[in-house]
Amino acid sequence: MKAGSVLKEAEEKFILHWGEMAGLWGINKTMGQVHALLYISGTALCADEVMERLRISWGSASTNLRGLADWGLIRKAHKPGDRKEYFVSETDPWQMFRTVLRERKKREFDPTRHTLEECLRMVEAMPEESEGAFCYRQRVESLLELLDVLNSAYERFARTDNEEATRLLRIEVQGLQ
Repeated sequence: MKAGSVLKEAEEKFILHWGEMAGLWGINKTMGQVHALLYISGTALCADEVMERLRISWGSASTNLRGLADWGLIRKAHKPGDRKEYFVSETDPWQMFRTVLRERKKREFDPTRHTLEECLRMVEAMPEESEGAFCYRQRVESLLELLDVLNSAYERFARTDNEEATRLLRIEVQGLQ
């Protein structure tokens, strides 16, 4: 097998897997595949090239490129003398991870915290001796405490450089072993 075809096959495998993983990030499979293509290709691609390579419609390519740009995982790039919009992926895996964490926090974590705070406010006026109120408050407050700890960990991680992030996570992993 020639090197070019081996590389093409490896790229396809990566793109397919990244698309499957995308669901864990909270984005759709096609968006994950578009991101994978831009990340692994190492070059700026236009919507037409993305569409052709992934065999998707122009509308799907355009929508998913816009979504990835909104997340901050890709950015527009221009080629001199060409009027088309090109896109490149963030290449730093740590920055990509931070971006996904930030977006997941914004879309899932923060609304959950907000809802729990609303739930707690709804029962605050009730006397503690009310049936179930004490237990309810206690459990919701416990969840909010956990979310506060997780939020502090996220804020610290978001501010660290790659070397410090690696060190912090290695310490945690070693502590689990």
